[in-house]
Amino acid sequence: MRKYTIFAIFAFLLITPVALQSVHATSASDSWYPGKGLKQGDYFSYNVCWTDWHNCTPFQMNFWVKNETSDGSGWNLVFGVVDGSNIQKGIMTIGKITPDPTSFDPNISDYSGVYRSTVSWLDSFATRDTPKTFDVPAWGRTGSVGGQSVGPVSHEKVTVGAGTFDTYVLGWHKGVDNKIWVDSSVPFPVKAIVFVDVTTGVPPPDYTLELLKMGNSQTEPDIFTSSSTNKTGFSSQCDQPNMEQDSVHQTTTTDSSSMIIEYRYSPSNPHEGCPIEYRLSFEKNFDQTQKYSNVQYDIFTTDDQGKQVSSIAQSNGRQALFAPVGDDDVKTILKGSTPLSHVVIAVLGTGAEGSLPDVSLSGIVKFDVKTQDPFPGFDNGSGISNLDNATVPEFPLGSLMIMAFVAGIGILFVRISPSLHTRL
Repeated sequence: MRKYTIFAIFAFLLITPVALQSVHATSASDSWYPGKGLKQGDYFSYNVCWTDWHNCTPFQMNFWVKNETSDGSGWNLVFGVVDGSNIQKGIMTIGKITPDPTSFDPNISDYSGVYRSTVSWLDSFATRDTPKTFDVPAWGRTGSVGGQSVGPVSHEKVTVGAGTFDTYVLGWHKGVDNKIWVDSSVPFPVKAIVFVDVTTGVPPPDYTLELLKMGNSQTEPDIFTSSSTNKTGFSSQCDQPNMEQDSVHQTTTTDSSSMIIEYRYSPSNPHEGCPIEYRLSFEKNFDQTQKYSNVQYDIFTTDDQGKQVSSIAQSNGRQALFAPVGDDDVKTILKGSTPLSHVVIAVLGTGAEGSLPDVSLSGIVKFDVKTQDPFPGFDNGSGISNLDNATVPEFPLGSLMIMAFVAGIGILFVRISPSLHTRL
């Protein structure tokens, strides 16, 4: 009897590693794509940031699969965000072949773009029609990550707000390790840290995400706040910016030929006193696919007589706006004039945020925005920061240098004054 017991133990020890290896191999050969296994009632809550949304300022993104579309080709999601004091909620429809948004309510249009560039980003490589397995060395390449090969690099457990998951790590290395953690039983990634593809310097995050909660409910889960908020300072009648469906797009060289500024704004015909959004790229003259980093700039409006009406940087209590990787997204309240608002994008120079800029790349771009009259109740002088009516005739390059110099003196004074006070 003892002989058979020893034999059984030996056989168990011999077979167990093989069995475990077989399980692991089966898991690795599982096919997956973003959205796989998604069903009615599923809900997800993420902490997410994206470089093109306020330079990767994190916010909470929630979505719940309410029902299937009438033609069966997609899902209707209740989609909501908690972005600081701004809470927005609406309906977004995604496809089943790829979970990218196909339609969405205007108030969540910007956030649907963040979702597409983060949560569903891997559908650039894997879809329902072309699923991928975790036992292949590469899922593909894309220019958005510098042409690097993206594919499985390791297998590990990861703990996030929603729990601990047994994941495969998809990634690539270009200066730093980029990682996306995927559990084949979960329709979307559970964690990600992806960096911007830059030629010099330390790459900043392109996007990050972490799964906070997930589950299934046939009624709207409590991850949602009951209603959207309306940002203070403008009428509820205002159109919300919608870059995908209502925007103006132009590419212009600065007056000093220092760089090319590609800009887009929305709405295309806003009301004075209503929100307007600008998306900017600061591009090199010889190759528009390359962008200048650490750009310090501002956006001004002037009246018909050339008097400065507003400065976005100063209205936010800053000396300059800052684009660390050559792109920026800015929302503000339009303070201009009808029927045209005169807008100036002024590049003050380059350099670390808060430093005295190098003005060698200074320059301006001017354009007009068709502007409608304000809604009743808008007060051009209350509730929104105003600058003194300083004359701004043509914003020559010399003026920009003076502005940059004055800003630098201000910074130095603030830094030096505490030590002077101590000595006194």
